[in-house]
This record gives sequence, structure tokens and C-alpha cells, in this order.
Amino acid sequence: MKISSPPSPPKLFSHLYIEKGVLDHPHTRTLIEKFDASHIIVIDHYKEVFNRSNQSFGAQSSAKKLILARKEGKFLHEGSQYSDGFGHKQFFYASSVMGCLYDCDYCYLQGLYPSANTVLFVNLEDAFAQLLPYLGSDTLVATSYDTDTLAIESLTHQTLMWLEFAAQQNHLHLEIRTKSANIRALKNISPNERVTLAWTLSPQEIIERYEHATPSLEKRLGAAREAIALGWKVRLCIDPVIYTDQFDTLYPNLIETIFATLDPDTIEQLTLGSFRMSQSHLRSLKKLRRSDVAFYPYTVHNEMATYPEKIETQILETLLAKATNYLPMERIRTWQRQS
Repeated sequence: MKISSPPSPPKLFSHLYIEKGVLDHPHTRTLIEKFDASHIIVIDHYKEVFNRSNQSFGAQSSAKKLILARKEGKFLHEGSQYSDGFGHKQFFYASSVMGCLYDCDYCYLQGLYPSANTVLFVNLEDAFAQLLPYLGSDTLVATSYDTDTLAIESLTHQTLMWLEFAAQQNHLHLEIRTKSANIRALKNISPNERVTLAWTLSPQEIIERYEHATPSLEKRLGAAREAIALGWKVRLCIDPVIYTDQFDTLYPNLIETIFATLDPDTIEQLTLGSFRMSQSHLRSLKKLRRSDVAFYPYTVHNEMATYPEKIETQILETLLAKATNYLPMERIRTWQRQS
């Protein structure tokens, strides 16, 4: 099977589609001023653009459009079996953006959404209102489950808004997961011990092959090091691991590179996990025929596609053998399939 070459860096937001109902929202006005050269199209509802039929995810990935809308219904969703709630009984992810600026071949969003364009829900204040009833006890919210919020922070300022809200709520814990090197939003706000910044890390070879338009490993590690110096809690995530013929070399070398750059004592946790995806999303990914990741002979159990158990065990044992040279087991978390 012929695999397409990596796409060029996306041309961002030549068009802004804006719902009539949010034209006067302060956030909308700010973005219109920022993208004053973009073509503005007023629409009734974001779905008439984002959900239209016969779209090309691949073509849109190289020329993304921005859609500004009002979120109707729930911002908060219970954490899934594919993610880690880190021991919190109440664990939600917030869906305030649909789509991602990055274009990773293994991302489930390609199987979830019909469009590669980005929908920004400008009414984040409604998410905070929905969350308040849960904040009588400890609650974890992942703010970047369906996107990379730090990657678009200069546009949305949603990370800053979450951090300001968390500073007022003593039971709110945040995980902000990213591949971005953009941490400017973190420099002008005091670190919060209930907020964890989590960087997804991959070998540079994997980044170049599968994680299109993302910062290099060196830049991600540099951003993590700077965040630590600012006083933020940092978690490192080698997750998902993409299994290749060079796995035995690439991933142990990655761990060596990480801890040659970052002091292990400054890392809150390391999480390890192999690629997994719902079977339905994987089917959609295959239809796009964009990458060999979709066509590995995965095993399926309880509607989850993962590597065969032998390979999954090899991945975990190999990474743990190297990681425990730097961190004790109590600071390493692993994702494993549930039998």
C-alpha cells in the first residue's frame, strides 16, 4: 500500500466561519481583530460547515479553517477507559474545542470528526458553571482531551481561563496535556499545585513520520524544563507508543534523552502506554488511507483495538526496564488493557 508523504505545515484560518449568535461575544471580537485578513462568513450553526458530507480530512489538514460557535449542552464528559484519571473518583474531560492544529497519523480525532477544521466554542464560562456542582469534592478535569489547548493558547486564551478558575476552586485539579512548546501563558500566573502539565513525548523519528506539524522532541523537552523552572508540576507521557521495527532502539534511547535533559527528581510522574483506539474510530482511520498506523494487525477486545498481547507486554517491559533506572515505580504509571 502506498502511504502519502507527510503533509506541509497547515495554512491557518484563511476563513473564519462565525455563528450569528456569537458575533458579539468578546472572544469573537478579539479573534476577528486578530485575523483581520481572513475571509469572514456568517453562519447559523457550526454543523452546517463542520458536519457537511463529502469532506476531505487530508485536504483540510493543510488548510484549516476556524469556526466560532456556542457550545450547546454538556461541556463535560466522563473520562474514558482509554485515559487515566490518576486516582480521582470524579474525572472529566472538557470539550471546548473540536479539532487540533496538529496532524498526528494515529490521532483518534480523524475517526471521530468529519472535518479537519477547528471549532472553537467561545462560551467557556458555561463550562465553569456546569462544573461548579461537582466541586464540593476533588475533581480532575482534562482540558486538552480533544485538542491541544496550549498549541492554540495565543488564539483562545482558554488555558489561562482554566488556570484562573482553578485558582478559585480548591477541589479542582487540572491536567493540561500537550505536544506544544508554547508556554508563554504560564509565565504570568502563579503555579498551582493542583495543576499538572503533561507533555506527550515520542522519539524524533516517530515525530517526523507520524506527528506532522508538531514541535520537535528537543523543543518539547525545552518547554517542559522551562515549566519546571517556573514551578509547575510536570508529567511526561510516552503514550501512545507506536510499535515499529526500530522500537527496541528508538524508545529506550528516548528515555535516555529525556533524563539527560531533565532531572528525574523534578518530574512528577512518567506515564507509559501503547497505541489503542476504539474499533469504530480505527475503521474510519483506515478509510482515510493516510498512514500505515491504521493498518497494523491489531487485536480487538471489548471494542478496543490494541497491539497483540505479546507486543504490548514487550513494549511495557522494555520501557519499564529503562525508566526504572531513573524513577521509582511509584512515580511511573502504565496503561494496560483490562481483561
